[in-house]
Amino acid sequence: MRRTVSISFTILLAVGIAFSVALYMVSEAQAVTYSQTVDNSTAGRFSASSSWIRSSWDPQHLGPNYRVLKRPAAAAGNAKWKVKIPARGLYTVYARWPADPGYTGRATFRISTPSGIKTKTVSERINGGQFVKLGTYTMAAGDGWKVSLSSQSSSNGYIVADAVKVVKGSATSTAASGGVTGSDIVAEARRHLGQPYVFGAAGPSSFDCSGLTMYVYKKVANKALPHSAASQYNYGRSVSRAELKQGDLIFGHANGGSGIEHVGIYAGKNSSGNRLMIHAGTPQTDVEITTYESWYTVVGYRRLIG
Repeated sequence: MRRTVSISFTILLAVGIAFSVALYMVSEAQAVTYSQTVDNSTAGRFSASSSWIRSSWDPQHLGPNYRVLKRPAAAAGNAKWKVKIPARGLYTVYARWPADPGYTGRATFRISTPSGIKTKTVSERINGGQFVKLGTYTMAAGDGWKVSLSSQSSSNGYIVADAVKVVKGSATSTAASGGVTGSDIVAEARRHLGQPYVFGAAGPSSFDCSGLTMYVYKKVANKALPHSAASQYNYGRSVSRAELKQGDLIFGHANGGSGIEHVGIYAGKNSSGNRLMIHAGTPQTDVEITTYESWYTVVGYRRLIG
């Protein structure tokens, strides 16, 4: 009798544990945020006419290439992404594009909602190589052409179609950074202090100014930047001096110069309250951390993550 009771108790305990595990797994599954990324090269999920040509010229794109419409016109037809929405609700929509001064300053994305098409117009001359938030919208369940990019623009320049992403719920961040923080960027940059400045070098043992920022951002945040300070200024978003955070890029030139000829990584303030920059300065200084405002004329600041 005792053996029977013991066996029965063991069976009940096992069933109870299994049931608890099942509930935990369901709870965990429900906690996972739904997300889908669709690139222009995703099979069966991107559509555009032959007017939208393939290009891989700019390294900021996702996947093997992106699409470019050289002559914006209604006849070219909109580029479209097919997105699966599992259940009606709020979804945050992001888009990604390479950025270049030659691209349009007014690219109009169209999002399909139960109450009609919502539009968001952005500049493709900035914020390249990252997912930029277009907005949060109510979207109906179904697998269909939920996001499109207009083939028309009131601004000069090529229209670029690369990738879109939808995330269930309302998100507040402007761009997806994959959990990378500015302090992560600075920590990696500090590892290269003292390494030699070599014009045209991009690591890992020697750098010029844009080679250092290109190397650090690729290694830490998987962001592909061009090997040019002036070109890197087209990436991320502009921030003010008062908004500076660790990891932001500082652009400018040595006093007496003009335009953008140098870039460094903002590293925070020292004990005296002076702002610091890690940069590959000159063959005489190599990679160093220094205050910059005494000799450096700033053109602007850009934030690539967060």
